[in-house]
Amino acid sequence: MTKQNIRGPNDLEEQIEYLTNQNDYLKRKLRESVAKCKSFEEECDRLFEENNNLRIVRNEGKVL
Repeated sequence: MTKQNIRGPNDLEEQIEYLTNQNDYLKRKLRESVAKCKSFEEECDRLFEENNNLRIVRNEGKVL
């Protein structure tokens, strides 16, 4: 008795569509995470600068 192939051409098309959709989803999520990371970096830089400014003001012009 031989095993019949239950997969047809539609299965391959569905798999290609699934993987294409998954690829698009992952690309979109990657772009979102990169944008969020850049935002965090900008916020960190801003806080660092603000912290340095406060140190200068507190210590009469000298950075602590």
